[in-house]
Amino acid sequence: MNIQIPLTIKLTEDKQSKSAPWVVYTPELDVASCGPTIEKAKQNLVEAVQIVLKGAVEDGNLKDLLLESGFQISKSKVKPPKVSIDTFNMELNPEQSRQIWPV
Repeated sequence: MNIQIPLTIKLTEDKQSKSAPWVVYTPELDVASCGPTIEKAKQNLVEAVQIVLKGAVEDGNLKDLLLESGFQISKSKVKPPKVSIDTFNMELNPEQSRQIWPV
């Protein structure tokens, strides 16, 4: 039986890395990987997630892992935890804002 496990993927670029600047991360399982391209980084993340999930299956604790990671399990679906992107306001004086946007 195949199950679908929806995951959030955060993608960032590490400009200091020459060989694998693309970093991908899934917060639900706390798994990260990287690669020279976005596609390869995602492919490497899939492999890393599969290792984690297969290990949980072999240990007999896949359901516990998913529940502890915030997933909800129904009879036929695995539902991910809710994810939102919120905006937080922070007041900076001109000197502080130059840390982000130098003159």
